[in-house]
Amino acid sequence: MKRLSACFLLGILVGCQKSEEAGLPAASSGPSAGSSAPAAAAAETASPAAAEAASSAAAPAAAAPTEPAPPSAAPAPSGAPASFKDGRSEPIAAAVGLGCEAKSLDGWLELLCRKKNGTGGHPVRAVLHDPSAEAAAEKPSEPAAAADAGEDPDAGPSNEVLADERGELRLVAPFRAEAKQSVTLEWTDTRYELQIDGTTAKLDWAGSVVSHRRACQELLDQNRARISDAQKLEGPEKVSTAEATRLPKFGVCQPAGLGSWALSLTRFAGAGEGAARALAFDIEVVRIDLEGKRSAAPLGTIEVAPGGLAISALNVYDFDDDGNDELIVPYELNALAAGAKPAAPSPVWTFSNGAVSAYAKAPSVSGGLGIEHLDHDMRPDIGSYGPFVAWLGADCGVKSCPSRVTGPKFYFHSVQDGSFSATDASATAALGRACGKKPAAIVVTAGSGVNVAQTAKNLVCARALGATREAIEGELAAKRADLCSGAATCALSSTFEAWLDAALPAELGSAVKP
Repeated sequence: MKRLSACFLLGILVGCQKSEEAGLPAASSGPSAGSSAPAAAAAETASPAAAEAASSAAAPAAAAPTEPAPPSAAPAPSGAPASFKDGRSEPIAAAVGLGCEAKSLDGWLELLCRKKNGTGGHPVRAVLHDPSAEAAAEKPSEPAAAADAGEDPDAGPSNEVLADERGELRLVAPFRAEAKQSVTLEWTDTRYELQIDGTTAKLDWAGSVVSHRRACQELLDQNRARISDAQKLEGPEKVSTAEATRLPKFGVCQPAGLGSWALSLTRFAGAGEGAARALAFDIEVVRIDLEGKRSAAPLGTIEVAPGGLAISALNVYDFDDDGNDELIVPYELNALAAGAKPAAPSPVWTFSNGAVSAYAKAPSVSGGLGIEHLDHDMRPDIGSYGPFVAWLGADCGVKSCPSRVTGPKFYFHSVQDGSFSATDASATAALGRACGKKPAAIVVTAGSGVNVAQTAKNLVCARALGATREAIEGELAAKRADLCSGAATCALSSTFEAWLDAALPAELGSAVKP
């Protein structure tokens, strides 16, 4: 059998059907905007790995035809659906960040990989591994046998199939109890192993080498040592065991293309006592290439109350399509020590010419950010609070003061030139969904108190929906006694009054009717 003499091998169809037939969005310049980058956050081991598995149903494989058919008209394996348009999405970890979408239907699994992954690489080929075929390939008589069968012994392995003429790679495989299949998927910048075992499937990063794994382990060990050392300090700088158990994971490599990203501590210590108690983090953004070389740049110093810093799984995407991946750092400053000023680190970083730096086209955020998926353009978007976030003390005014109060999230839609828009249709539509109708009242009472979170949201949404400053200011003045527990003024009412002067990242106007 010649290298491309069949559209499907070992029950797997590769590159033989249009994406439109699969019921997927039209191909774009980037991969799917999934919550994960080319891999989910790696476990705390020496070897970075892509994340978890997904499950579904399946059916048996069929024999391959003797001649290839055109990619748009190739027959599916016997019993497989001709189209997966009505299939169920299968959340195989790492697939979305690789520009792939998985669906199952009638006992089969389809994995369609678009022409570009999250780090800018293009799918190259799929190599199917079959134990019986590999054993047969080791027999000395195989070339002669191949010649006797009319095949070209120099044509390469029959289990290798390239991406189609559109640059897409499509696999259709049986997905049932006792079915097993291993496939190596290669992009121009990375490599993954697809493992199908019965009704589960997973993608494991296969791009690491010993030098890379060793460098990642060293980074993890350094961060563990720095946290341990902080617990041996004296006085206010000493970090308690309880404080140390509530930290984000530092020094953990996350695979991305031909390397890994991580956040690393360069300094960690406590400060202050009581309401002024804080933990100080000096953090750097680290990139480790496959040879183990480390590049880094300072993320900055962040001071929060104990337990006040949350960092979600890092995400990677090549926003400006220059072949260099960008790192998104999703974080939240949930609580600050009394009198502390919030840090505002860059939310997006890039690696270019061997150096790590802040991404120049990143949006300005405050208080934290999350990864959003506003549409099906296969690009991750960002959500943040703009200027509408504040950290309050225990005496903010109401009886039970939250540590942080925010308005609704504003959205920053990733666009083709690598920048982010808070005012295009996708971003404003998401804000409209978050706000809904113009609120009937700004200040929301709950029993004998005030619902601070809903009041904060109502105030900002009312502004975005076109309410006048005079109307909002008048209601805040009328409800000051509720906001301040009878006092003439308080931190909560002062915060809300300051929000009246803050610039809105986007406005809805008549986009959402009251």
